[in-house]
Amino acid sequence: MPLFSVFIKGRGTHFNFHLWLALQFVLVAFTFGMGVENQSVRCIAAEKQALLDFKKGLVDYDNLLASWTSEDEECCKWKGVGCNNTTGHVLMLDLRPRFNYDDYYQSMGWTSISGEIGSSLLELKQLNHLDLSFNGFQKIPEFMGSLTELTYLNLSNSLYGFIPHQLGNLSRLLYLDLSGPGQSLISDNFDWVSRLSSLKLLKFSSTNFTKATNWLQVIRSHPSLSILHFEFCQFPEVDPSSLSKTNSSNSLSVLHLTIFSLHPSVFPLLLSISSNLVELDFSYNDILSWIPDSFDNTPYLKRINFWQNNLQGGIPKSLRNLCSLKELNLGNNKLSGALTVAVKNLSGCAKDSLEILTLGINRFNGSLPSFQPFSSLRELDVEYNRLSSRSKITLETFQSSRF
Repeated sequence: MPLFSVFIKGRGTHFNFHLWLALQFVLVAFTFGMGVENQSVRCIAAEKQALLDFKKGLVDYDNLLASWTSEDEECCKWKGVGCNNTTGHVLMLDLRPRFNYDDYYQSMGWTSISGEIGSSLLELKQLNHLDLSFNGFQKIPEFMGSLTELTYLNLSNSLYGFIPHQLGNLSRLLYLDLSGPGQSLISDNFDWVSRLSSLKLLKFSSTNFTKATNWLQVIRSHPSLSILHFEFCQFPEVDPSSLSKTNSSNSLSVLHLTIFSLHPSVFPLLLSISSNLVELDFSYNDILSWIPDSFDNTPYLKRINFWQNNLQGGIPKSLRNLCSLKELNLGNNKLSGALTVAVKNLSGCAKDSLEILTLGINRFNGSLPSFQPFSSLRELDVEYNRLSSRSKITLETFQSSRF
């Protein structure tokens, strides 16, 4: 029997997305580590000079690049540099500051390196991993689209200005991160993303897409995109008729669009963006809408987070058919109706898989229903609704009705 608990205060469901990203980064680093071992290999002279030229355009506040000197012939041993242990070619350049990321968010604005991303990087012909995140670079240069061997590019918390369309030339790219609260980016179209034909993970934040009218078409038709995360972004309205000739995505499994105003007309279009969705997070938006009864098109959903919107009406019946659903967070909205009806609408096969249910801070009324049929449920939040006084929840009374 699972440990069961009742939450007394409404809160958002924890969705382990950042933990997933961390694990993915470990996997990427491990993959590179298999071919990047700085032992006895000698770096290539032209690539060593390219790194020294790149350093000239930087201000290194913390001496991160102190080992980068012309006297040291072994540039493959320089901090942040990784080479192929057979050929000596530079494969990886990782200039992330080495600090606790929690400390960064407390000191917002601190950077380790600033300056200009110099074109001497083009001399690194086999560079496939570039991480300049959490620094103070000025803009994304157009020439970066010529680093065509890149499979990993992380420019998060580092840049501002226009996103050059040339990034679309990076057809080998698997991972692209342009997120971070310190960024202020602009993209006037989304066509360049459609040309990233190998891309698996894409992250944006603080980006203005108001002129990118085709953003949803590109996402729906992308051949490989699996994980998409937008935060603090601005989008234009979407004409539903423009999607009539665009099939739903066959690859997208994780969609996070958080902390921005999502137009109600876009909401149902996003719910049908992919039949392979596993995780859906629209938390902290301003969605003024009913929840569309369209979840029969997303049978693999495991996690849904609509925390803190302006959703109205009840819980759609199609949610009951999500046989893999583990977490459902509809808290801090304006959902209404009898709580018994809302729970009944979840009483299909979803009742056997659901582990975490958050309905707190809404307008549900009536009495507290029995949750005994929900065999996997271990966390429940229904507080701050309009339930009858006899339904006042305590852990003891709830457990007695549960078991």
